[in-house]
Amino acid sequence: MEPLDLIRDKFSQDCSVETVLHLVMAQFDLSEQQAQAKLDEYFEIVEMMERERENLS
Repeated sequence: MEPLDLIRDKFSQDCSVETVLHLVMAQFDLSEQQAQAKLDEYFEIVEMMERERENLS
């Protein structure tokens, strides 16, 4: 499982950002900064998808 997969799965289970951050750190042996970068990447992808959906409407 990749970090972004875990992030998506945990957010779909209504986990908090803080919980997801700590899970990513533990699961992938990342520092808090590295895990936060993965969360930031996830949110950028989500925003891009939302903008694309709005453009298609």
